[in-house]
Amino acid sequence: MLDRPLRSLKDIEAIEKTPLAERLKIVDFCQRVDLALAARASQDTAIFYVPDGEVSSVAEEVSFQQLRANIGRTAALLRSYGSGPSDVTAVLLPSVPSVYWAILGAMSAGIVFPLNWMIEPSHFLSLLKQAKVRSIIALGPTPGFAIWESLAAIADELAPDTRIWSVLGPGGTRLPESDLDMNSARHPGDAGTPMALRSAGDIAAYVHSGGTTGLPKIVKLSHRNFSFRHWTLQLTQRLLPGERILHDTPMFHVGGLIGRNLPPLASGASILIPSVMGARDKRYIANYWQFVEKYRVTRLSAVPTTLAVLIKSPPQGEDLSSLEPNFVTGSTALPIPVREEFERISGVRVLNSYGMTENTASIAIDPRDGNAKEGSSGIRLPYTGIRVVGVDGKRDAQGGTVRVCGADEIGMFQVSGAGLAAGYLNPEHARAARTGDGWQITGDLGRIDAEGYVFVTGRVKDVIIRGGHNIDPSLIEEPLLQSPDVLLAAAVGKPDAHAGELPIAYVQLTPGSTATSDLLLAYLAGRVTERAAMPKEIHILDRMPLTDVGKPMKDVLRKDAAEREFSSLLSHATGFSPGDTDGNLSVSVRPHSIHGTMVHITLNCPKSDEQSEMKSAITTQINKTMSQFALAYTVDWA
Repeated sequence: MLDRPLRSLKDIEAIEKTPLAERLKIVDFCQRVDLALAARASQDTAIFYVPDGEVSSVAEEVSFQQLRANIGRTAALLRSYGSGPSDVTAVLLPSVPSVYWAILGAMSAGIVFPLNWMIEPSHFLSLLKQAKVRSIIALGPTPGFAIWESLAAIADELAPDTRIWSVLGPGGTRLPESDLDMNSARHPGDAGTPMALRSAGDIAAYVHSGGTTGLPKIVKLSHRNFSFRHWTLQLTQRLLPGERILHDTPMFHVGGLIGRNLPPLASGASILIPSVMGARDKRYIANYWQFVEKYRVTRLSAVPTTLAVLIKSPPQGEDLSSLEPNFVTGSTALPIPVREEFERISGVRVLNSYGMTENTASIAIDPRDGNAKEGSSGIRLPYTGIRVVGVDGKRDAQGGTVRVCGADEIGMFQVSGAGLAAGYLNPEHARAARTGDGWQITGDLGRIDAEGYVFVTGRVKDVIIRGGHNIDPSLIEEPLLQSPDVLLAAAVGKPDAHAGELPIAYVQLTPGSTATSDLLLAYLAGRVTERAAMPKEIHILDRMPLTDVGKPMKDVLRKDAAEREFSSLLSHATGFSPGDTDGNLSVSVRPHSIHGTMVHITLNCPKSDEQSEMKSAITTQINKTMSQFALAYTVDWA
């Protein structure tokens, strides 16, 4: 299969002539990994670990024999404390070697739940309770991390029988009573003994979506989901035994877990962890090309935002001959100039992709032996359905609930196939998640051309609605990202009394750029194809707020846009100066359980005899201003 060319949708369709069941003969993902580890020479290095991002540091090494044994011992330890196939083990670990045997050991024993250890303790407490977690594997007391302390703060609120295991971090304190490795070493483990095979429908992992406000949704992924995704990613990249891959993305989201890190391991690759903080470590990024040379890395790893940084620090004569011809990126739009420059300096082709948690990561990827198209995320993966449906409310000719769009017509993507998750842990989240005929509703806007190439243009919820005109944010973002002055860009709507919303943009400049908002607006003139989409203003940020997978946090930007606009309008209406510190007017836009969004207006009013009369007059002006908007608000006097 790997020797067959993968050039176009015709090659995908040729693969699909054979039923998937005949190709995916091993559905237990833990068995797939175990077979790959057993196939490698026992003393070969499975994991190279450099915790501090310094390429001159001596790497800690874990052999394939040790890794396989540690997975088996971790599974045996969890089973010895009562964990069964339906019991959940949460993992709160950064990029340390133990994250592999914690995740795979927990998956072998039952269900693993990797958690974002950077969210607020109250949030992961809620997630732990929702998942009815039986065991937790977490980083012990470690300088620079508050994982253990946060866990200790909520421990009394967990179920009484919850078992917590600690992992030694770099420069951290070992806790013998709870130490995972010390305790698992007392168990013989499962390596070398027949595994209790899991069926296709057995749940392998809970993975939470990348929510940035409120609580993320918990998605259930089966062993078949994991095994299918490994098979497709092995095929689309031509992953071979003996490769060395970079692990620089966290494993608490689907992209790092089954999009980048576990599939190569299940194909017999070795792993290089260049920093406990991954791509967040500036030292590692500064040493990126030297790591590739020293460890003979075959497959690169980087999200588009990291690629944009790396092209500013190109190789300086490092030997990159070990690199394979391609690697996959994704999670956010990849600007064409960044892609072209990275391919030029590295000699490696960047395969863009499109995916989502509910489809076990990938949906479409550039064909490794075919052409890339500007702005595209490639073609659909084998045994994966993708269609574009109208968002205009019209039904198809047969009176169905959706109208399937034609080639190059923009609508909303829906997907189907073996990658579809087993569901949500909370049944409420599933109510509007799928169509009556079983297609996943993605919420993503885009089109598919006549050759099957997928073009993602935005999110339904990100559409800016100006006077009934739907504006796709990509009409603003893509031209901005073509500017040599712009590193990151995001377009959102700001409130407007007449149009509902007006488009504005936020940008982070490239290092050294001195561009101003006016210069960027002038640059956009003539480049934004829809007149209504031309942004009214551009705000330059020192640092763009990003999600853990490198996407601009548009909810944060929308909040900022609303607060800026209401502060300005209310300042003009009341004569009070805005500002949280030295001003006497402050505006905060926050989520509200009933109204959805609430605008909180606070005024600091100096005491005087006419205070009551003044307050009444100012309140009248505030009510007059805010009545133009369909938003609830409160007024507080400090």
